[in-house]
Amino acid sequence: MSSPIVIHIHRPYASEDDYLTHERFSIEAKSMLLIDQAALPVDTAVVFDVTLENGQKPIRAEARVVGYIEPTAEHPGGLRVRFRRFGAATKAFIDRAVNGTAAAPAVPSEPVRNAERANSQPLVEAVEAVEAVEASGIHRKAVLPVAAPANREALLARLRGRRAG
Repeated sequence: MSSPIVIHIHRPYASEDDYLTHERFSIEAKSMLLIDQAALPVDTAVVFDVTLENGQKPIRAEARVVGYIEPTAEHPGGLRVRFRRFGAATKAFIDRAVNGTAAAPAVPSEPVRNAERANSQPLVEAVEAVEAVEASGIHRKAVLPVAAPANREALLARLRGRRAG
């Protein structure tokens, strides 16, 4: 097996939002169009990154070539690749592109957070704070308290009876 081909892609946009505004069409959940890249044989392994004008690299991934797309009147052409591996930051960016969502909001300052605590349930707010901090797209599952059943004592008596008998 040969080494993957390394591709560095530079896009002329000042921010991730600007990039998505102009080239959202090129990003799908499992594949991506590498705009203006030359054709490569199908199933060729590639490692690539997309760099913006401000130096951000919203996408770093390993992929396999699935074909070449000719340019049309609506969109430029390029190399179509299917993702193989990427990190959490790239996953979050791809999810933003596919779902059409805005960038994750900044974590609110402490005084704002304290004002919200006075008007909301602490557990719900804690989950929201964790989600705001974790922009990776991977979130911990909230552990909610479980209420005791109404017939708790009867259930416990049955279990104790099983153990004794």
